[in-house]
Amino acid sequence: MKNIILLMLIIILPLAGIEAQEAPQEEVIEVLRKQLDIVEEEEKKALKKQVENINSLLDNGVINKAEADKLKLKAAEERTKKIDERQAVLLKTIFFLENNEETPKGSKEVEIFLDVDSYAKEKEGLKLNLPKRKMVPESTSQVPLETLPASEKKEIRNSTTLDIVLALGLNNAVRDGITWQDIEDERDYLFYSSRFWEIGFALKTPLLKKNGLRLKYGVSYQRNELEPSGNRIFAEVDGQTVLQDFPSYLHKSSFVVHNLVLPIHLEFGPTKMKYNRKGGYYSTSNQFKIGIGGYVGISLDEEQRMEYPFLFRRRRFYRAETRGDYNVNQQIYGLSAYIGFGAFSLYGKYDLNTIFNNDSQDQQFVSVGFRLDL
Repeated sequence: MKNIILLMLIIILPLAGIEAQEAPQEEVIEVLRKQLDIVEEEEKKALKKQVENINSLLDNGVINKAEADKLKLKAAEERTKKIDERQAVLLKTIFFLENNEETPKGSKEVEIFLDVDSYAKEKEGLKLNLPKRKMVPESTSQVPLETLPASEKKEIRNSTTLDIVLALGLNNAVRDGITWQDIEDERDYLFYSSRFWEIGFALKTPLLKKNGLRLKYGVSYQRNELEPSGNRIFAEVDGQTVLQDFPSYLHKSSFVVHNLVLPIHLEFGPTKMKYNRKGGYYSTSNQFKIGIGGYVGISLDEEQRMEYPFLFRRRRFYRAETRGDYNVNQQIYGLSAYIGFGAFSLYGKYDLNTIFNNDSQDQQFVSVGFRLDL
C-alpha cells in the first residue's frame, strides 16, 4: 500500500508543478502577442506623420507629384522593414516559450500600411488623402525624405524680412478751432479730392522668440495733397502763407508737399508655426496685427498747381501754372498706426509739425487710408 501511495505522489507532483508554471507563461505569451499590434500601430502613426510632411511640401510647390509619390513609397517600405525587425524579436520569444509551433513568418508586404487614411495604389501612381497643413517653402528644390523628421523637431531663428509698403487714402489739414464737421463741410479743403499716397520699404525684425512682437522700420516717400475749396489758392501775405481768393475763375487748384521719411513701428500680433527645408519658424502671414509708431524725415519739395480757363480765337483753353517756395516746414515728424489682417491694414498718420513755418493757424496734415505690406 505504501508503495502505491509513493508511486502516485511521484506522478502527481511533477504534473502539478507543470500546471503551476504554465499559467504565468501563457500570460507572458499573451502580452507579447499584444505587443505585436502595438508595434504595428506605432509605425503606422510614424508613417502618417511622414506622409503629412510630404503632402505639405507638395501643396506648397517644394516638390512635384512624382517626387511626392516616390517619397511616400520609400517611407512605406522603410516603415515595413522596421516593423518586421521589431516584430521578429517578439515572434522568436513567443516561439521559444511555446516550443511547439513553427516560427510565424515575420515578413510583410508594403501594403500593411495601405489602410492609413485611404492609402491606395492606382495605375498612375500612389495617392494618399491625408490632412493638409499649409507651409511656407524656402526653396522649390527636391527635399530628401531623411530631412523631414528633422524639420519637424528643429526650430530655426526668425530672421529679419523685407516688405514693400504701399498706402493711399484721404488727406486733410487740422488746426485749432476746426471741427470734424468743418472738414466734412469742406470749409477749407475739398474732402474727397485731397489725398495722400506713400510707397517705401520696411524691414521687420523679431523681438521675441515666438515673433509676437516685431520692430518694423524703413524708408518711405510721402505725397500729401490739399485741394482748397471756394476758388482759393495759397499765397504769401505779410510774411504768412494763407488761403486767398483767386481773382478770376479757377478750374482747379492743388497744393502738394513731397516728403522723405523714416517710419518705425512696434508691431504686435499672433504667429503660427510653419516649416521649410531648414526647420520650423513662427510666421506672421495671414495673421491679425497692430502697429504703433511714428516717423521722422525731411520735406523734399512743394508745389501749387492752378488750372484756369482763357479764351483764344473764341475758344476756351485751360492754362496750368505751377508755383513753389511757400515756406513749408523742412522738418517732418509725426505719429502713425495701422491695424489689419495679413497684408491688408487700415492706416492713419498725423504730422506733429506744422505745414508752414510762418502759418499763424498752425495747420497739420492728417491722413487715413489703406495700407499694403507685400
